[in-house]
Amino acid sequence: MEQAALLSVVTAFIAFTVAETVIFASLREWAKSRIAWLGKLLACGYCSSVWIALALTAVYRPRLFEAWWPLDYLLTAVFIAWLSAFQWVILCWLIDRVGK
Repeated sequence: MEQAALLSVVTAFIAFTVAETVIFASLREWAKSRIAWLGKLLACGYCSSVWIALALTAVYRPRLFEAWWPLDYLLTAVFIAWLSAFQWVILCWLIDRVGK
């Protein structure tokens, strides 16, 4: 469980960095001009967090449920993305609070 919690923090920060920071703005614009859905995916923090969580789950293989392993990894990735959504909200609130 603690590995999933840590992966959710990593997922939230990677998704936030890609979707919101200036340093990745040119990548988002480039992706949007080439492949519209990819540009939208990179601009949406929650959307990209699902894919980031799937990748991190494939690499680190945390298991939260005792089910058939593909289903277990899928549910774990969805749970990690769900946890990262709460952290995303906190990040957005903190940045709005400091006026950035």
